Amino acid sequence: MTDSTPHVSICLPVYNGDNYVRQAIESILAQTFEDFELIISDNASTDATGDICRAASERDNRVRYFRADENRGLAWNFNRAFSFARGKYSMWIGHDDLMAPEYVARCVKAMEQDADLVLCYAAMDYIDCNGNLIKIVDQSNPAVLDRPSWRFFSVLFQPNCDPIFGLMRTEMLKQTKLHGGFADSDHVLLAEMALRGRFHLLRERLFSKRYHARRTTNLYADLRERTLVFDPVNGGRVFFPLALEAKEFLSAINRAALPVNERLRCYQHLLHWLWVIRRRIGNDIGCGLKSIGRRCLRHETPARPQSLSG
Repeated sequence: MTDSTPHVSICLPVYNGDNYVRQAIESILAQTFEDFELIISDNASTDATGDICRAASERDNRVRYFRADENRGLAWNFNRAFSFARGKYSMWIGHDDLMAPEYVARCVKAMEQDADLVLCYAAMDYIDCNGNLIKIVDQSNPAVLDRPSWRFFSVLFQPNCDPIFGLMRTEMLKQTKLHGGFADSDHVLLAEMALRGRFHLLRERLFSKRYHARRTTNLYADLRERTLVFDPVNGGRVFFPLALEAKEFLSAINRAALPVNERLRCYQHLLHWLWVIRRRIGNDIGCGLKSIGRRCLRHETPARPQSLSG
C-alpha cells in the first residue's frame, strides 16, 4: 500500500460474500477517479471471500484488506472499515453492489464545488442476482433544504436509506455515532448528517443496488432479528428496536449544534414521526414482551444470527 494519503476512502464491509464481492471490487478499481483507497473489512468469512480480497490487495496497492478473528456484527464491521479511512471523503459500498466508473469522480466534483454539502449520492437502479435491471428508482433529495429542521424532517420520513452509499466528508462523519447496534441505524446516521449540512443528488444512475435471496433485509425482515445481525450482543438483552431508533434520533438532535428554535422544531418532527408509527411501536413492544415471556418460561437465550452483508 502506498504511504501517500488518498483523497477518498471507499469502505467495503463483507461477510461470506464470495458470490458478489469480486464484482464489487472490480467496479471500484475501474473508477475514473483514481486517488482513493479501498478498505475491505472481512468479518471472519468462512468462504472464499478472504482469498478474493487478498488477491485484489496483492494486485492493486490501493486495496487494504483487514480480517477480523470473529464475526462481531454488521454495525461493528461497517464502523471498523471506516476507522481505517484516511481520505478527505469517505463512503461505504455493499459487497453485492456496483458503482459506475464515473461515480466517485462526479461525487468529488460536486463536494469540491460546494463546501456546505456533507453528502453526495447518485440515483440508483436495483439489479437482481445476475445483474439484470429490476427497477429504476425515482429518488428525491431528502436533505437539500437550508434549515436543519427541514432536512431532519425530510430524512425522518424518507422511505429508504439509499444515500448511505454516497460520498461524505470524513470529518463530518466522525462527529456522528456512525452505525448503531440496532436495525435501521443507517436511518439515524443519515439524520445526523442532515443536521450538519445539505445532501446533493446526482440525477444520473451511477449506483446499482443488488437484491437477492441472501440479502440481510430479505433473510431478516423482522426488526428484532435484524437488530441481532447488526449487533449479536443484543442476543442476551431485552430490547425494543423502534425504541432504540427513537432514542438515537433524540440523541442526534441533542448532540447537533443547533439554534434553540431549530432544535425545538426537530423535537416536534420527532414527536410527529412517533405518532405516525405508533402502531408499529405498539407491535414492537408487544413482540418484545412476548419474547421476554418465552425466555422466562423456557430459560432461553435468543439465537444470534450471522451478519450476511458485513
